[in-house]
Amino acid sequence: MDAAESRDTYDLLTERHRAGSIIVTSNRGPDESLATFADPVRAQSAIDRFTSNAYDLPIDGESYRSRQKPGRRPGGRA
Repeated sequence: MDAAESRDTYDLLTERHRAGSIIVTSNRGPDESLATFADPVRAQSAIDRFTSNAYDLPIDGESYRSRQKPGRRPGGRA
């Protein structure tokens, strides 16, 4: 993200942290998100707020998208 996008993302996470819940889905952990921010201090602050009361619900298994591929047989591999 550039500086403006980093600031906007930080503002969004900060405001949601104060106001209520937020659901985020990702295939990457919070520690990997630090590198996407232009400002490392702002990134750490945003991630700390975001993860302070977070529940991590890992979902293992086959991708939903791959199960929906055309030509795939139900209950088996194509």
